[in-house]
Amino acid sequence: MDVWTVGTSSAVPTRDRGLACNMVNFDGERILFDCGEGAQRSIMENKLGLMKISKIFISHWHADHFSGLLGLIQTMEMEGREHPLYIYGPPRTEEFTEKILDTGYFNRSYDIFVEDLIEGDVIAGQGYEVRPFEVEHGINAFGFVFEEQKHRKANKEKMKQLGLESSPKIGDLKQGETIEYEGKTIEPEEVIEEVSGRKVVYSGDTQKCDKMIENAANADLLIHEATCLHEIIEDRHGHTSARQAAEIAKEAGVKQLAMTHLSRRYLGQEDELEKEAKQVFENSVLADDGMRFEISPHRPE
Repeated sequence: MDVWTVGTSSAVPTRDRGLACNMVNFDGERILFDCGEGAQRSIMENKLGLMKISKIFISHWHADHFSGLLGLIQTMEMEGREHPLYIYGPPRTEEFTEKILDTGYFNRSYDIFVEDLIEGDVIAGQGYEVRPFEVEHGINAFGFVFEEQKHRKANKEKMKQLGLESSPKIGDLKQGETIEYEGKTIEPEEVIEEVSGRKVVYSGDTQKCDKMIENAANADLLIHEATCLHEIIEDRHGHTSARQAAEIAKEAGVKQLAMTHLSRRYLGQEDELEKEAKQVFENSVLADDGMRFEISPHRPE
């Protein structure tokens, strides 16, 4: 499983940064979170598998978060896509998507299914689920939790203690079966543990709020907007400073913070945003377009 920050600028693209877009690559499936201008070009440039995108989650309907949608959809058609594409977002997503698809002349070679979500909905995938939650941006806006399903895994230290390192019967234990091994009866619970799945959380656009902290709890990676330095946050309603993004990461107990949605006013001075965040949460990274974050599988402790 890896995660890519495809586009990292806010409101207006720069020469080096496209608009908001992030991709989760899970077991070969690509899931997009937002699709701003320049998304498909960045996806192509980084060879991320544009045609493997199965689902697109729109955090809110400000243009910098959906302006790449029409081009991406049309490219998929021109490349001969046949399997469906699923688009999800806050209320009015179905309405806005239909308006986009009615722009210009466009023959659909594949089905596009659109669904308006509300907080509490769960979109289930193969081995994962995505959950929207409301954030504070002045309009209907979501953050999203991407979470892998829990797994039953063998504790290697316990296997070693029982002499099971090379036994093919581990699979039987994972299936909940009691086994006989070298004259000993071994119950599944002696070796097998339930392990939480990997978790990635995306903020969309929001001011600092309790729901971000609650939903980001213990995430492996938090992708959070860091529009500006804290000194001007009062003038950026519905947004978060680098310091506040770091505060959220620290309070939520996440493993790593990737800061995106950077204002172009900091062009050439982006390191100031990272410096501000690191003063609060050391494992903060200023994301670039095309940056990859690998999320390692969880193991029994």
